[in-house]
Amino acid sequence: MKRISVEHLARVEGSGGISATIDGNVVTDVKFSIYEGPRLVERLTVGKTPEEVVNIVPRICAICSISHKYAALRAMENALSIKVPSKVSLLRELMHLGEMIESHSLHIYYLALPDYAGFPNVIAMASKFELEVKIALEMKEFANHIMKTASGRYIHGENPVIGGFGKFPAREELLWIKSRAIQFMPFVLKTVSLFCELDYPDCPEEDTVYACCHPYQNKYGLAGDEIILSTGEILNKDDYKSLTNEFVVSHSYAKHSRYKEKPFSVGALARVNNLGERLKGEAGKMYKKYFNRRWKRNPLFNNAAQALEILYAFERIPKVVEKMLKLSDPAIVKYNTKEAKGTGIIEAPRGLLVHSYEISDGLVSYTDIITPTAQNAEDIERYCSIAAQKLLDAGEEDKIKDRMDLVVRAYDPCISCSAHMAEVKKAPAEDWKTKLAEIKKKASPIFVGVGKRDRSDDGAGIELALKLKKLGVSDVYLESELVDYKIPWKYKGSRPLIFFDAVNFREAPGKVTFLPLSYIMNNTRLSHKFLPFISMQMKYKHLKNAYMLGIQPESIEEGTKISPPVHQAIIKVLKEIKN
Repeated sequence: MKRISVEHLARVEGSGGISATIDGNVVTDVKFSIYEGPRLVERLTVGKTPEEVVNIVPRICAICSISHKYAALRAMENALSIKVPSKVSLLRELMHLGEMIESHSLHIYYLALPDYAGFPNVIAMASKFELEVKIALEMKEFANHIMKTASGRYIHGENPVIGGFGKFPAREELLWIKSRAIQFMPFVLKTVSLFCELDYPDCPEEDTVYACCHPYQNKYGLAGDEIILSTGEILNKDDYKSLTNEFVVSHSYAKHSRYKEKPFSVGALARVNNLGERLKGEAGKMYKKYFNRRWKRNPLFNNAAQALEILYAFERIPKVVEKMLKLSDPAIVKYNTKEAKGTGIIEAPRGLLVHSYEISDGLVSYTDIITPTAQNAEDIERYCSIAAQKLLDAGEEDKIKDRMDLVVRAYDPCISCSAHMAEVKKAPAEDWKTKLAEIKKKASPIFVGVGKRDRSDDGAGIELALKLKKLGVSDVYLESELVDYKIPWKYKGSRPLIFFDAVNFREAPGKVTFLPLSYIMNNTRLSHKFLPFISMQMKYKHLKNAYMLGIQPESIEEGTKISPPVHQAIIKVLKEIKN
């Protein structure tokens, strides 16, 4: 086994890892692991008052505490039927814009830019980009000041409360924030040009689905009561579970999400892809200048999208302040509701954030919080797999480690503040035997032979299935036996599925490889296109427990003769299945 690893990856918040396993010329598995244990915040909220809960939940994260506070307030006020005055909404937007600037500027300048500038960290980078490093720090400090002014502290401020604010900023303070935002504009414009003109690698690039809040009045924004997808679909906030569909994975303390059984992405790139046409002013001009098809396919452009959102935020701040100055300070809205439930959604810097609560007898009885990084986890794995496979195909295995790091860092994952590890592992020889034994140990598999008998070695899957039938092995099928009314996995519970086929991995003839079926279905490079009928009949619960046992063919030309090495492989597989 060959292992290439980075023991401590800096410039990503939290303790986690990204690993790729390679079997010959195929990346067989990629896992984005989060090692930090669950914080149990959701359980801690049960039995607390709504006021207590909106102060507890931001402790999930010191980086996005404003976003968690904002989402919790929106959820509670939806549940309690509270409509806050305009000035309350404006001040919440202002503090939210501050967090967006603070988080984005930290990421693009201090965490991401060193990769593209050729430096190991921002301290080293300062030797060449001294002005950028200093002014980016000033930008971050200005954003921190906005958050402190609105919420009472730099982190975990208690000024925002259900129904309003404990105190509103003075007129002089708001005017200073407005003028300071305008002063920053030349540097902000330079920031957009810098990050939109970076030479982002074209590996990985592939389409995905993007999801974000659907702002009010069809404008660009960071909050709303609906979710808009790049497919054109719009979901109500209360239907958020139809998007997130959370499930547990064994390699991470974070749950994963899939929409219609496919990974999706949230974050700045999702917002710009879905809403960019709505940008006005200088942000709109920059969007029209730089946006192109690659933004829809390449996660590395999240850095460019974050820069564009910094410009949006700086342009928006003076407008928000001007509106606030025309309004008097309202009192906190009171409520009497004791039984309720409600959901609040906002855009945290890293993407769609969901808070949902149920209140019984005046106390919170249920809490559900879904964070952006958990929603992105599946697409992080997918894009890392695409990058690793493409580099492996190009004979550039030495670049896989750094490219996976780059992809993960582009998503700006908020794991919390610790280390991150990336490693590439070589699968041991005959690893397929170990995997097959593990599957058989869990439950008796259902076997399906796939292929064409008149295409030489492409008949290997069918030949293998026929031999198993002769040996009396139960639940063995040929693909020709699978029809609408006879799909075995639909009525045989959650048993594993193992498909046999000849698959071109560009290895020596007869090489056996054991892969997740999802890899085969998503990889058009392989010689045999998986039967569309079968894939259409599979739900995610089936797909996640389905595998392909592939044999490298010597030839798939016309003919019925199976080559000697493939024949020997069939004998080996039969032996392992019978053991």
